[in-house]
Amino acid sequence: MAKNILCRIRWSKDKEDLSEICRRIVKLKKLKKFLLILCLVLTSISCKAQSKYYIDKLSSHKEIAKLYITEGRYTDALKELEFAQKTMECDAETFNLLATVYMAKRNFEKAEQALKEALKRDPSYSEAYTNYGTLRMLQERYQEAIQYFEKALANPLYLNAHLAMTNMGWAYYQLGDKEKALNTLYSAVRENARATKALVYIALIYLHEGDLNSAEFYLKRVLRADRSSIEARYYLGEVFFRQGKIELAREIWESVVQLYPGTEWGNLAEDRLYLLKRMEHSK
Repeated sequence: MAKNILCRIRWSKDKEDLSEICRRIVKLKKLKKFLLILCLVLTSISCKAQSKYYIDKLSSHKEIAKLYITEGRYTDALKELEFAQKTMECDAETFNLLATVYMAKRNFEKAEQALKEALKRDPSYSEAYTNYGTLRMLQERYQEAIQYFEKALANPLYLNAHLAMTNMGWAYYQLGDKEKALNTLYSAVRENARATKALVYIALIYLHEGDLNSAEFYLKRVLRADRSSIEARYYLGEVFFRQGKIELAREIWESVVQLYPGTEWGNLAEDRLYLLKRMEHSK
């Protein structure tokens, strides 16, 4: 129809005829806009009208995927999320979780695609903005990361605001702004007293700056809140090593290897234990 109208415009010499054609084009554009809005509304209604069976099925797939992500079983998590996506295509959280998996697998292109899909389904989804910021941090685009964290924090109903604050604080430190980094990380802890990742980042800043006593204080605070924090255990060993407390460092690194064999942190602890052995033999 549009093609025929355009052809008629090209050859028409009659002013009244041309005016009528223009009116038809306007009507056609309005019709297209109306149909687009109608499709969006129908899609929204379709999503909201899903039966309890499909909602429960979706929830089950997502919970299993989250468990796999926690265990580092990213391929298994990806399979569960693909099932979730087939169950209900309009769920923003599914795409956000997909982005988490793709980031863990270092597939940043697919992670970004998944985040765009999540925000298309829910433009106010703060978790997706936080994940977008995390993606930019992995890409070492820290200034952009901060902008996404700010978007996440713009939502006053965001329940996990401390996560965005934590990552934003670390982004500031990567940009060389120690003061702003610490202030933001302390804000994260005030927002959620159990924001252990923020405490780890505070400890790392002090460790990098050579303040070993402060680093030790915050790492021990993490372990009081979460004894299973492998990251805090490893870095506490590093603090003890730099303080010259070799036996304490050895003890804590051995615990990391025993508790988390074959993991990234377990392997790092093994490397440090090997260094201690070499130091002993060189004496």
